[in-house]
Amino acid sequence: MKTEKIYTDDHQVKITAEFEAEMLEQFKRRAARKIAQRTRIPGFRPGKAPYNMVVNHVGEATVTQEALELMLDDVYPKVIDAEGISPWGPGNLDAVKSENPPVFEFTIPLAPETDLREIESLQKEYKPVVVSDKDVEEFIARARRSYATLVPVTTPAAEETVVYLNLEGRDANPAEGADPIVVKSGPQQALITSESEEKDQEYPYRGFARDLMGHTTDETFELTHVYAADDDDKDLAGKTVVFTVTIQSIKGLELPAMDEEFLKTMGGFDTVENLEKGVREHLQNEMTRTYDDEYYLDLIDQLREKSILKYPPQMLDEEEKNVLHRIEHDLSHRNLDLDLYLKLRKSDRDTFMAEEVKPTAKNRLERSLVMDAIVKKYDIKVKNEQLDGEVTEVVNELMRSGEFEELQKEMGSKKFAQNVSMEAANRALENAIRAQLKSIASPEPIEVKSPEAVAEVEETEPAKKAAKARKPKTGEPAQPEGDTED
Repeated sequence: MKTEKIYTDDHQVKITAEFEAEMLEQFKRRAARKIAQRTRIPGFRPGKAPYNMVVNHVGEATVTQEALELMLDDVYPKVIDAEGISPWGPGNLDAVKSENPPVFEFTIPLAPETDLREIESLQKEYKPVVVSDKDVEEFIARARRSYATLVPVTTPAAEETVVYLNLEGRDANPAEGADPIVVKSGPQQALITSESEEKDQEYPYRGFARDLMGHTTDETFELTHVYAADDDDKDLAGKTVVFTVTIQSIKGLELPAMDEEFLKTMGGFDTVENLEKGVREHLQNEMTRTYDDEYYLDLIDQLREKSILKYPPQMLDEEEKNVLHRIEHDLSHRNLDLDLYLKLRKSDRDTFMAEEVKPTAKNRLERSLVMDAIVKKYDIKVKNEQLDGEVTEVVNELMRSGEFEELQKEMGSKKFAQNVSMEAANRALENAIRAQLKSIASPEPIEVKSPEAVAEVEETEPAKKAAKARKPKTGEPAQPEGDTED
């Protein structure tokens, strides 16, 4: 066997392999026997027809093609071993350059390589956000608001009122021939909160609800808003829109008293003090989780920028398929398919793939390569008790989400158990990687200065009660749909 190899810029290797002419003849004999076993040749039992009869019956080309396939199955692993190649996945036969002697051209994707750079100099102070008294107060206020009763008022719109209105928006500077109406006339409702509770995603723009303050029922007025050129709503981006607002009614929020009944509704608390304690702990856990995700992701991305990553295009293609599959799976739980989702977003598959799926897949792949390299460099291992704890957490999450029985039925008990174990192992390993990164980037422990601050993942019972407290109330909603905090 003679071989030549050329490494390509996309982390693959092209190999030309030449074999002795006699080798193909041997495989042609084997191919003929195989064809004879599955082909009815008059006068012969299956597999008993001589070589010449098989060739005469099916043709030389058919025998040769079968022989080449058999030969490839045999010689491909030998080529890999002879060249000392570590492939990522199956190679591709580019061409059969010659049959006499047999000459094959392969392209083989190589296993990824990660050269971590400057990891020991990684620095980033670990300092989680501490829950404030105001955070606790606002959480409880939102909870009370979600259980409030709506009552008609005759006073102008103010904080803690819900305004029912009709809204229409027109472009102040429409292009020639374009429809100036960019927001069709229709009913809306808006809850007016304090400025500190304003949401970035408020419709039709941030601060809209507070712009209604001081206006009264049956009043019609205009509001003008200039949208940024990069606004998420492509139909409004860069436009100056004049909104015509007609207030139909205003209702006030009659908040429930902080009595025994409300405390019970919030999760069975016996005192206001214990409610505040549970809320504080719950919020601290949530804030710490969010902080941790951002903190460690930043460290991984710092390493990603400095390190040298090599991987074949097939690996990225595979990750793109995984990302798309996950998106479609999530959409199915919202009774949507991808085509309808893209239509609602006024986008198309090519744009969605280019702007969202491909970048997401690239980030996921490269971050995973960095994490794999960290595991290898520091010989990180997961302890059994850590794995057991993560298995319990995964199962509890599935139970809380209501997906446990559905997934178990869909996958079958064995596959479901395997997937739970795999997810738990991945989480445990990620936690171990995070601990290693923190020991490098922020070796000195920084104490969280708060009497109630808790930075652990597990929540105590009061915190779990607080997390479950905000359930929808039967009857007229006190908070408009889409305006509920997560």
